[in-house]
Amino acid sequence: MSTTLYVRLPLRPHDQPQPWQFGVLPFALVRTDAARRGPGSTAPEVLREGHARIADLPAAERLVLILAASDVLLTTAAVPPLPPARLKQALPNLIEDALASDAQPCHIGVGPVLDGSAAIRGPRRRLLMVADRAWLRAVLDAFAEHRHRRRHVLPAQLCVPLAAAGAPITEAPITEAPITEAPGAEPTLRPTEEAVPDEPATLVVESAASALADGGGLLDSATEPAAALASQWQLTVRTGAHAGYGLVLGGDALAAWQALAPDGTWYADAAAAAAAPIPALRGAARAGWPLWIEGAQACLREPALDLAQFEFAQGRADRWNLAAWRVPLALLAGIVLVQVLGMNIHWLLLRNEQQRVEAAQQQALRSAFPQTQAILDAPLQMRRQVEQLRIASGRSTPEDFLPLADRFAQAARRLPPDALQALEYRGRMLVVTLKPGTDIAGLRNAARQAGLQMEEDKTGGAAGAAAGGATGSATPVTPGSRWTVRPGL
Repeated sequence: MSTTLYVRLPLRPHDQPQPWQFGVLPFALVRTDAARRGPGSTAPEVLREGHARIADLPAAERLVLILAASDVLLTTAAVPPLPPARLKQALPNLIEDALASDAQPCHIGVGPVLDGSAAIRGPRRRLLMVADRAWLRAVLDAFAEHRHRRRHVLPAQLCVPLAAAGAPITEAPITEAPITEAPGAEPTLRPTEEAVPDEPATLVVESAASALADGGGLLDSATEPAAALASQWQLTVRTGAHAGYGLVLGGDALAAWQALAPDGTWYADAAAAAAAPIPALRGAARAGWPLWIEGAQACLREPALDLAQFEFAQGRADRWNLAAWRVPLALLAGIVLVQVLGMNIHWLLLRNEQQRVEAAQQQALRSAFPQTQAILDAPLQMRRQVEQLRIASGRSTPEDFLPLADRFAQAARRLPPDALQALEYRGRMLVVTLKPGTDIAGLRNAARQAGLQMEEDKTGGAAGAAAGGATGSATPVTPGSRWTVRPGL
């Protein structure tokens, strides 16, 4: 089950200053069974309908805002294939000839590709939906605190269902002079070649007093009295799949406009059916939420008809169901918190252990050598003190020359007499130069058994040559392989 909240917006006030304050709005809360969607699905169930302020509107999974038809201009233009940022800049130039005012303050939504141009490469003829940017921003800002997951903004002229081709057409009587326009022509700025005179239209007439006073009491003090609104009629006309317009007319203008009205099916609310100056409305079908919901659902099946585009497009985060992620997010936060606490506790334990070990090392150093003044590195100072005691006592260490030479002599006793070319002692290690062709593998195994570590000295010969060249001396470098011998680990 999913719920959808439909809200009809009032006409944009042309003579009232901003900011606009919204009053009560007509709404309908609808529940739809997702499992029954399809051609044979039943009508959605209307849970609630009426009028309420935005703060009192019920929450829903999807919010559908229906702009008044007179606030949205539908036109067509050849739209080039551009990225969204550049397309937004190019759109005002495409519609400036269709507007009587400046196109810059307008929000322009790009609709679907019209029939016949979908396979054309390059610019394709598309539907353009033009609305006032400031009005649309005020509407979306007013609904910013409403609880919903998805949001759609639809023009009202596309939210009335198309008249069936075989449906009976209600014709209004012709009263005045002969009409020169075609019966299907509409008084808009649409190009004449795009009009479809043979397609039946859908016409909805409502009382402007109920639409404005009950549906959108803008401002705390209304500037138009209800008596003035009572004589005005809000007209919504859909002439095709992607064509329609809206008008606000007085009684006399509405009676005169019926001569220009296209043939089609008429709908009217209770006030229009009782008092409108068109006799055909007295037998017209009732215009209510079932009519708007049916048309809006058909419109929602074509995502390109949504006016919430470019800067008004709904962000990715707004489409997430944060309520469904509350438990996983809380579990993730708990895991991270436990991990951080565990790491900090473990670090504190290790730090305390380190402090205990350092204190024990300092205590051992002070016990062995009480004359030590400052302790910076207890293990290093202990080794130095022991080394000084060993030197003072005359005892040798495995790194001295005699122990190293004795062990190396034991390991090299099987070498030929001429295999050893040089033997040096520097840096507490032996540097051995061996004759080329000596059995190095056997010597290294014997040295390992004697407790020595024998590695090739790859830098000794080059360093000696560089040193000799820098000093200018002619010290010869003994040819052969050079090896370093240290006590084994």
